[in-house]
Amino acid sequence: MHTTILVVEDDRALRSVLCDILEDEGFRAVAVPSPAALAQTAPADADLLITDLLFDFEPVGLDVIRAARRTIRPDLPTLICSGAREQVERYAIEIELLGAQLLLKPFSVDELLGAVNRALDTPQPEPHGALV
Repeated sequence: MHTTILVVEDDRALRSVLCDILEDEGFRAVAVPSPAALAQTAPADADLLITDLLFDFEPVGLDVIRAARRTIRPDLPTLICSGAREQVERYAIEIELLGAQLLLKPFSVDELLGAVNRALDTPQPEPHGALV
């Protein structure tokens, strides 16, 4: 049985590269082009969510995490891949409370795979009331 990873990324080229890398490593990657497409695209057996923090310059990546944890499972491990360092700093407390791993862009293939493996191996915190 393959580990299923959701990749929510609005940059088509990056989404494709991420999925190719993950599939080359034996993961089942499910590409999701936007937060709005998550509900229609996400399989119920997802093992990890990879999401950007910003979509169309709006920091809705945290909403993506909350939605995925409502529809898939409350303890879904999450990896945020973002180049928006100011936004990451601004939302650092929420990211921590959600128990999301963080990988800053640009990153290497080895850094990505290391972060994916850490996220899959890290126990997730108990859901916090309004954050989930």
